[in-house]
Amino acid sequence: MGYGGFLTILNGSPHDFALSGQHSYQMDTWSWPTIQAGTSAKVYVEFGTKGNTGDDGGEAYYNIAGTSEKFSVLGRKPRDYQLTISLDGLSTKQSPQGSKVELGFRHDAAVNWILSTDEADQWWSNSGTTTDWMQQSLGSLGNRTLKHIALPGSHDAGMSSYKPGTVGAHFANTQAQYLDFYGQLMVGSRYFDLRPVISNGKWVSGHYSEIEGPGIWLGGNGQPILDIVKQVNDFTRQYKELVIINLSHTLDTDHDYKDLSQDQWNQLFDTLKGIENRFTVQNPGNTDFSNKVLGDFITDRASVFIVAQLPNGISLGNYANEGFYNQNNFPFYDSYSNSNKADDMENDQLSKLKAERNIVADSASRKDKFHILSWTLTQQPEDVLNFDKAIMNLGTSVYDHLFDKAFNAFTPESFPNVLYVDSLGIRDKSVVFPFDKPRSVPTTNDIAALAIAINNAKAGRNGYVTGQN
Repeated sequence: MGYGGFLTILNGSPHDFALSGQHSYQMDTWSWPTIQAGTSAKVYVEFGTKGNTGDDGGEAYYNIAGTSEKFSVLGRKPRDYQLTISLDGLSTKQSPQGSKVELGFRHDAAVNWILSTDEADQWWSNSGTTTDWMQQSLGSLGNRTLKHIALPGSHDAGMSSYKPGTVGAHFANTQAQYLDFYGQLMVGSRYFDLRPVISNGKWVSGHYSEIEGPGIWLGGNGQPILDIVKQVNDFTRQYKELVIINLSHTLDTDHDYKDLSQDQWNQLFDTLKGIENRFTVQNPGNTDFSNKVLGDFITDRASVFIVAQLPNGISLGNYANEGFYNQNNFPFYDSYSNSNKADDMENDQLSKLKAERNIVADSASRKDKFHILSWTLTQQPEDVLNFDKAIMNLGTSVYDHLFDKAFNAFTPESFPNVLYVDSLGIRDKSVVFPFDKPRSVPTTNDIAALAIAINNAKAGRNGYVTGQN
């Protein structure tokens, strides 16, 4: 057997990627399909093991049907395994015509080539930078409501580090993100699950769960809230993007993990008032801001929209006029699968999406509540002491299927708003033997390119969403 891996080609355009030819030398597997419009194909390739493997190579040539544009897939092993896209007759917003886009190679895993086109017939790809992808997309997204836009999201966003909490907690069962808040913003995340807790009298991110009956807790702490405030400000001073922060799972860990009092909530809001560019309106009442269009938030500025999941008896008071909102101002569907099995989670999430989203012009049939696709695996009791089943490893284990299984299940009438993941921005296991700390792994902005492709190829083909119906 040779040395194999996958290339997922995601066609986020209304044109077929038509195979016009292919050939290879000493490749054990090199066979390419035509890729239909609006679909992705995960293609297995295998380099040979016989002879001079440095000569292994293959080429596949694609014409974009109905256009004069084309690109090629190249497989080479000059020093290391490499899959490359050659933009022979095509340019994108990120890469000029003639560019060679090196995708790398992952043994028994996938690399991605994501290519989509927006309403203005501009080509987008996962090469180059998409840091300000919302601003770059305003031409097609500016008049769409938030509930009709897809964006990457960070589960347990503040848990990018680990500081000891309870007995039995460690980084493998508590840390959910590899990149800190700023790093997540830079690779494209725009929806953040932030769980503030009081620990040793300080506001920090927390990840705590009550287990084995009342009063027994497991968990630890992540980034300090003041550090997150600074990192959000560092980002929004550079980029005029929309950042949504959802506050939930708040606790006072210094006093038996009690819910926060009204005074403590007020202290939290005062701390978060350090966030600049908060989106503010006077007397918001019960306005549903997911019905507002993206251009209302970021046409000429950055906006940070902060929504708090408030327990009974807690109110915003005057903070409602200072850029803080409650759950009535941003209703959403979020139902995680509570499974550590990839197939069970994926099938559950895709079936819930199909049942809960039907974005059509007919109001009697329409279902379009802001939808969070929880593409996350949940540790079960048998996983808690298994470092190989670390939360971040579980996150990367389902990463590849976002680009084939999930994308192919999305339709113009049923697509998610948030691609909600652990380990956002990485695709390789970061927790490996000797399990003392996460290892250094490369980062990727592919999930931002995937969100762009969903906005182009799925939402962008829905006339009700684009206003063409």
